[in-house]
Amino acid sequence: MKIFIKIILSLFLFQSVLFAAGKPYSQAEFDKLNKEGKPIILHIHAKWCYTCAAQDPVLNSLMKSPEFKNFTFFNVDFDTSKDLLKTLKVSRQSAIIVFKEGKEQGRSLGDTEENLIKKLLKKAS
Repeated sequence: MKIFIKIILSLFLFQSVLFAAGKPYSQAEFDKLNKEGKPIILHIHAKWCYTCAAQDPVLNSLMKSPEFKNFTFFNVDFDTSKDLLKTLKVSRQSAIIVFKEGKEQGRSLGDTEENLIKKLLKKAS
């Protein structure tokens, strides 16, 4: 039983390290970047979500790619950002939404495959 608890704790710690790669969402910064026409990624994330945890390393890897160096990557906490989620019309965690020039360019829900996420991000390139 102790080993099981250690494994679970390790997974949560590992997940929180991966989650930390994106910036916490800031409405002021989001608005500024949108006004400037910059590409933005919003990852609607919940700490308890296994799909979100599977998306994290994919997004983190893509963000290191020169192709996406100009993107700003925000994490939106699903559990604490209900007003924003309502505005964005998002009802579930594990959503990824990309913006450019102040407009939504695309979104996905639950995708964990790198090629599908990369295809989504390219819509805002």
